[in-house]
Amino acid sequence: MPAATIFEMISGSALLGPRVAMIFVRRGTSPLYRCPLGWPIFMDPTAIIPVKSFTTAKERLSDHLSSARRADLARATALHVIHVTIDSGFNTIVVTDDSEVADLAHRHGARHVPDPGNGLNAAAEAGIAAVEGPWVVLHADLPLLDRPALRGTSQVLDRGHHLIAPSRDGGTNLLGGKGDFHFSYGPASFHQHLGLIGRDPVTILIDAATATEVDTIEDLIAAANRPEGAWLLPFLS
Repeated sequence: MPAATIFEMISGSALLGPRVAMIFVRRGTSPLYRCPLGWPIFMDPTAIIPVKSFTTAKERLSDHLSSARRADLARATALHVIHVTIDSGFNTIVVTDDSEVADLAHRHGARHVPDPGNGLNAAAEAGIAAVEGPWVVLHADLPLLDRPALRGTSQVLDRGHHLIAPSRDGGTNLLGGKGDFHFSYGPASFHQHLGLIGRDPVTILIDAATATEVDTIEDLIAAANRPEGAWLLPFLS
């Protein structure tokens, strides 16, 4: 399936309706939970969450939130993602060069890997270099992320599939795989990452829980107005 066709599937109203299950494309299209010999044992994936300093986060919200409120929002969303991944059974690593973020990660049950600098691509690669087995790189500002959105991740990755969840603007909010991977975050990174995956099996996760990030005031309002995002409402008061 061409990348352009896939993107049409996830645009606009596709994320406003009921939860959409994982969609298999290219190869390996057997049902996710079928196992004729009984339930297999899957290796727990490692969630890798790059997090920059809270004090410099969410600058695009500077016209609407004070620096302190932006830091609080960044801290709250990062904690939310950390808690969801740990509660989902993931080993969780936070990649950061900020001491406050590293301390928060340790206090909430996550490991810390130093961020080597040079941007998000380098941070993600530092994270996967620190683990064995399957990994999932997630953004730290996914306020609607929940356990159902991550259900089945171990099965997908242990089958040798890559897992990718696009953002609503064509970015990449979640990317999973095994072994080395060279990331290409930035504009249209969803298509860029599909190109890097090539002909390997890939599962695309289409879900508001993984597609919704908070970069702009419109993002914040939209997320807060969903039932599962009501915890964000104090940031709009």
